[in-house]
Amino acid sequence: MIFLVTEDQRFLDMMIGHLQKKGKRARGIANTEELWVRLRETSPDIIILDGNCPHFDALEILKDLKAEGYKGQTIVLGGSSSAPLDPEVSRFGAIQTAGRPLAVDRVLGAIRIAGEHLKTDRGRS
Repeated sequence: MIFLVTEDQRFLDMMIGHLQKKGKRARGIANTEELWVRLRETSPDIIILDGNCPHFDALEILKDLKAEGYKGQTIVLGGSSSAPLDPEVSRFGAIQTAGRPLAVDRVLGAIRIAGEHLKTDRGRS
């Protein structure tokens, strides 16, 4: 299961549609409150955070996920540049990629890498 967290409803609908067409189980989440509710229900393999949202801070969410013991992978979407969003994001093990404007291939590539990390992590357990 993949959670995509963004305040941009149009982007959310488009990205979830693309993920589902590729056979991915994905759920759109519109805000941080909903994220924490959904995380109490299920722990997704991958959480994708839109780093371009004005009302939540991806870095703070990463810190909170770590504090809560989240074991899955996280991806933070940046803007159109491939330059890192923030060096701090990488400290939390998150994958950073340009995802905006809609860059489906980059997001799918990041999901593939996150999936490989999950397999490696589970192999160590």
